[in-house]
Amino acid sequence: MFVETYYDARVLVPVGGNEPLIPYPELKGEELTVWRKYLPKQTPIENLRFSFFIETIPVAAISEIQRAQKTPWWFDRVEIWSRAADPMAVGVIGGENPRYYSIARWGDAQLTLDQIKKRLRFENRMLLLTWIIGGIFFTVTTLTVVLQSG
Repeated sequence: MFVETYYDARVLVPVGGNEPLIPYPELKGEELTVWRKYLPKQTPIENLRFSFFIETIPVAAISEIQRAQKTPWWFDRVEIWSRAADPMAVGVIGGENPRYYSIARWGDAQLTLDQIKKRLRFENRMLLLTWIIGGIFFTVTTLTVVLQSG
């Protein structure tokens, strides 16, 4: 099983400024938009059953999530963003204008952001095609019923 963690201890070396030092990459802009679309189910980790947590999340990812939760000023909460077999743990800071940070990702597929964009475009096209075919089927069925009864 693929497991990728994003912790970077180099970030903890002060470089000046008042920003808190968080050793995980921030998700923002297009990257945040793509991940939110690709992983639409967002569940706070506290809402997961313990058995689900232990049985479905690999040990390396659990360790990384626990490390992220050890320092209370890093994240207000940790969420699992998921779909099928490609979930990601995300640290969240703030309420009204939250900031998101990649903690760990695991699953069956090691997809790059570009591959995810292509997959989302394909899924959108398939959804549109399904609507078009459904509309044609409905129209033909309705016309057939109307013509047979009249």
